[in-house]
Amino acid sequence: MLLIVGEAIVAYQRDIGADGSAADAPFSGPWPSGSPAIAAYVAARLGVPTTFVGGVGRDPHGAVMRAGLAAGGVDLGHLVEVAGAATATAYVTYRGEGHREFDFAVAGTAATQVTERDLGDLPERAAWLHLSGSALIFGEPLAGTALAALRRAHRAGARISVDPNVRAESTSAGTLRSLREVLPLADVLLPSEGELEALGVDPAALVAAGAIVCTTRGALGAEVFDARGRTAIEAFAVDAVDSDGAGDSFAAGFVAASLAGADAVAAARHGAAVAAQAVRVAGPMTVVPDVPLPRS
Repeated sequence: MLLIVGEAIVAYQRDIGADGSAADAPFSGPWPSGSPAIAAYVAARLGVPTTFVGGVGRDPHGAVMRAGLAAGGVDLGHLVEVAGAATATAYVTYRGEGHREFDFAVAGTAATQVTERDLGDLPERAAWLHLSGSALIFGEPLAGTALAALRRAHRAGARISVDPNVRAESTSAGTLRSLREVLPLADVLLPSEGELEALGVDPAALVAAGAIVCTTRGALGAEVFDARGRTAIEAFAVDAVDSDGAGDSFAAGFVAASLAGADAVAAARHGAAVAAQAVRVAGPMTVVPDVPLPRS
């Protein structure tokens, strides 16, 4: 079982163009979203038994989140409904390729109200735990719960993957400290280009300690760095419709392939293929990937 603990966020999106010429463009949505939730949805779609632990309110946005996860086949037995708290939302404005502005309403919402008690014995039963660093930035108790799940799963022998998924320049010192402390526990690191260096972490040191570092580079593909050296992974040429969640989809594809027995290079190629399909459709949790898992 793949375990993912993190924020559930319902998103609204619009693209106003690099020059702002479409400033009056309406928002589309609501879309079920949140980096950990996207990864859970895609992994489940790829056939991985996946449990997501996150918080939603008893409101229409919570129903959107639940329906999106259920459509992917995610186990919702540990989705926490928080009475009296709203489901988290985000308004995302695209300003041309690669430029996004976020207006989050997450603090104090149901997304953050996930406690270690909500985990039950899931960390001890998981074969793999995936952490998106975004789960650490929205406050307690969610951040502490996500970290506790990772440490418990690691002690129990699960494989661990971490997508740092934070901006070092705009994240609290405490969050960065916690993230740096758990990075050495990961078997697989899935940073974007330059992210580990911005965190003050040496990728070579992680690899020397036995980890795999798979760096995503957008349209330039990815790079796998492990004990055998570095391997470049080519990106797929696509006409992107919506890039939201591309990195989370890559991570899900990588994990799914790894659980099927693929080595790191084959897993990264699978992740790239899944991400290419994800960006071809509108919405962060709408892709129905049909990329076959690599043979072990």
